[in-house]
Amino acid sequence: MTINSSILTERQKAVIETIRMRLTEQQSLKYLKEVGFHCSTATFYREKKKVEDMKQKRLYHIASIGFVDQHLDRIDNTELCLKLMWENYHKEQDPYKRFQMLKDIILVQPYLSSYYETTKLVMQQQQQPSTTNEIPNNNNLKNQNTLEKFSRHQFKNDESNNLKEYDPNRKF
Repeated sequence: MTINSSILTERQKAVIETIRMRLTEQQSLKYLKEVGFHCSTATFYREKKKVEDMKQKRLYHIASIGFVDQHLDRIDNTELCLKLMWENYHKEQDPYKRFQMLKDIILVQPYLSSYYETTKLVMQQQQQPSTTNEIPNNNNLKNQNTLEKFSRHQFKNDESNNLKEYDPNRKF
């Protein structure tokens, strides 16, 4: 599953990539050409300005529509990674490498649990009657803030926390 609810063109996404990679003008033009978007310097700066002007619109779009797609995409990707990790584990003959793979599989588990817990929490909130004039749905910013709170949870990679269950009441 891919996120297809973007309001950006493919070229604008490529321009954002050049910004994120902190490329110079010449490096950006070369990169754009390499990924199939040959353009002049003027066009590059026009697209860069459009992207800059769309920041607020993009944030609103992600909050109102894109978050559900992104959340499901993360769950699907994590489940796929686990499946592939288990396949590789069963193919591997070296006991040390198998042990390392098991450790990696264990490290992924809390992330998937967090996604499931977040999904459950949002569904419970949507079932509760609203006290305002809002219609409960996937687009409520109240639900968005709750999802963001749980999605930003960072798991420590030390041995003592690897096997602990996810605690939603834990202080961050």
